[in-house]
Order: sequence, then structure tokens, then C-alpha cells
Amino acid sequence: MRGSFKIVGGMVLLVSSALASGAAPRSSTPTAAAGAGSLAQDCEAHSFETTIHLTGPDGKPHESKVHMCGTKGQSDADWVRTLQDAVKKTALSPQMPAAAKEQIIAAVNAEITRLSIPTLSLPAGTDITKLPKANTPAESVPLSREYGSLGALPTATNVEPPHVLGPGGMVAPPARVTMRCAAAGDEDRPGVCDTIDRDTVMVLRADDAYPRGLEVRFVRHGDSRAELDLPALKQGQTASLRLPAAVCRGVVRSKVEVQALGANSPSGTVAGTVGEYDLRC
Repeated sequence: MRGSFKIVGGMVLLVSSALASGAAPRSSTPTAAAGAGSLAQDCEAHSFETTIHLTGPDGKPHESKVHMCGTKGQSDADWVRTLQDAVKKTALSPQMPAAAKEQIIAAVNAEITRLSIPTLSLPAGTDITKLPKANTPAESVPLSREYGSLGALPTATNVEPPHVLGPGGMVAPPARVTMRCAAAGDEDRPGVCDTIDRDTVMVLRADDAYPRGLEVRFVRHGDSRAELDLPALKQGQTASLRLPAAVCRGVVRSKVEVQALGANSPSGTVAGTVGEYDLRC
């Protein structure tokens, strides 16, 4: 059984009885239905949807959809204010379960944050797999040249030799990125990634600045199946990418782990894991 909340014009409506024991569908506030009817809804320009997971009266998990539409002629700034108003109304709703409130408020706040940060603009039709790799740092001067003018080095010392941490002699912190997924043509409204397939659009957000770009790896069973090189990203910028064909080679269903590594990270640095997802080919 699927329940459904609907947020229309800033009002939160209970559309089905998944969260009430046998009760008929009703609005979460006495004036919600009337308020929603008085507004000219426009889901084409501004729309938001998320899914929440709750436990029903029968003790079984239930899934409910939350959908919110803007109003006709609404600007982007007004849409953000509508989302903020929806957060307040959800928090003050006396009928809505606390677990539903927490999930809805978290999802709407995430959408407000997404709309408040700039996006990476790529030319139309750009193939992310064919973008140029980040510039390689200039080669450093050989140590032999640096030491050529120095006197003889001491042959003995009481200083303990340094501890080498890895092949590169140092370890950088893993790349911090957030990935959300959307259907093709709906990239401006990504949601939580559960399953990735050939048609999934992955929206990658840089939580830190990466002036030399990012390397994104797709790993199956511990083996890297494909890699993508992203251009320089500012903190908060996003890039949309599709699943490389090589990831699906030889399988119909599997698991895929997405990893990210800064292009300027030293040799030997381990890539940070973005997440592991169901893979359907």
C-alpha cells in the first residue's frame, strides 16, 4: 500500500490513509484544501517531489510521496520562499507524525540549499567523458640539482628517520562530494540515488573546491570499470554525468560503487567513496 502527502502552494495535504488507521483521506489542516483550491497551480515551472518511509498501523513499512507545485507566474525567488513556508507549515502541523515531519523538512531544506548554489554550465550536448583532463603540474626540479651547491652532508645523525605513509609519501583527505540521481530531462529535480541504470542522470555536487578537477571511478567487486575526469569545480557547483557503457559490460544486475578523487591529490591517495548503489543494465 502506498500513502501520499502532497504539498500544494505551501500547504501540506494528506492524500491517502497510509498513516492513519482506516481513516478516510483528509487535509492536515482545516483550511488546507480551501487554500490549495484558490491558487492557480503550475507544476511545469516549479515542482518538488520526494519519498518518505514510515511504519503503518499494521507494523509494516509504508512509502509515501510528497509533491509540491508552484503557482502560475511565480518567480524562482518566490518559489524558494514557498519552500521555506512549506517547512514552517510542516513543522507546525499537529496531525502529521514526527517521523514524516523530519523527512519532509530535511528533503525540502536540501532542495532550498540546491537552488541557492550556482551550477556548472556546460555547452549543450557536451559529452562529459570527452572533457579534457586537468592540467598536469609542472615537473619539479630534480633533487640532485638542488643539492649540487651544498657542502657534504653529515654521515650520522641522532634524528629518527621519517615514517613514509604510502607510495606518495603523504595522504590527502578524500574528496567530499554529494551525488543525487534524476531521470533524463528532469535533472533539475534530483533525488536520493537508490538504483543506477543506463538512463540515470547522476548530479554530482562538489562540497569542497577542486580547482584541478575530479576523477570519478565506477567500481564493481573491487575493480574499476570506468573513470570520468571532471573539469575544475568550485565549492557548491554541480556536474551532470551518465553511466559509462563499460560499467554494464557482462552483467544485467549488480552493485556499483562510485568513488571520487581530487585531480591534484598526491600519488597513493585513496579515493573517497560517494556511495554504493544497485546497478541495473
